[in-house]
Amino acid sequence: MTAPTGAADRGGDPGRQWASFTVEPFTDACHTIRERGEHVVLGVSPGNSYFQVGLLTGLLGWLRAEFARVDVVIPDSALEHTYLALGYDPRRARKKARGETNAVRNRVVRAWEANGGPRDADGLHRMSDLAANEVYRDVLAECERALGEDDVLWETCAEMSRDVLTARGHEGPITGEHIEQAMRYLTAELPFFLASADIFGVRSSLNFYHQSLPLAELVFAGKSTLHPSPRQGYAMIRPAPERG
Repeated sequence: MTAPTGAADRGGDPGRQWASFTVEPFTDACHTIRERGEHVVLGVSPGNSYFQVGLLTGLLGWLRAEFARVDVVIPDSALEHTYLALGYDPRRARKKARGETNAVRNRVVRAWEANGGPRDADGLHRMSDLAANEVYRDVLAECERALGEDDVLWETCAEMSRDVLTARGHEGPITGEHIEQAMRYLTAELPFFLASADIFGVRSSLNFYHQSLPLAELVFAGKSTLHPSPRQGYAMIRPAPERG
């Protein structure tokens, strides 16, 4: 899962090359899935300054050495909701989202090429390309129902979305309508860290981010009505501290 565009990021200098990364699985079950190394999902947020070519080059090189298959997902269509919540008209929101998506996709392609290109099993996907996936649609519907029933889940999503709009320079009061529009970004991403093993048809799958994500921790701590698949793991993966 990726943090919504505009969230504050930490994790070292994103412009340099990184060769090693630390892994912090959220639970023992997540640790087991990480150790299997069968599949990992890398979510790359458009407009997020963390995901520079140097960082992506090091990260993709490390991931391909640790996992049999790597799928990169870029939330293109979901980003439109952020711009709509910021007051953009639909046409301009679509154009802004498309521009940022193309820019980050080009970075991912350059990073892959620096590592010799993706392997046969690896993939690079816009989220809109996966919208027709039957598992994705079913899990998305489950997430939408849960948001209407689970107050803690809703509040967590709302708070993260509020932070994004603030970081993006939202002008004026942030209303409930703004929050609900912005939350659609997070809702669209939820299926990937609940059921990416099923979405991509693999035996087990690890989703990760480079900093704490309250929504992911809520779900994997068992504090939500949403429950990840037993074949699904979550971890924090970030650049290893420099020695010396």
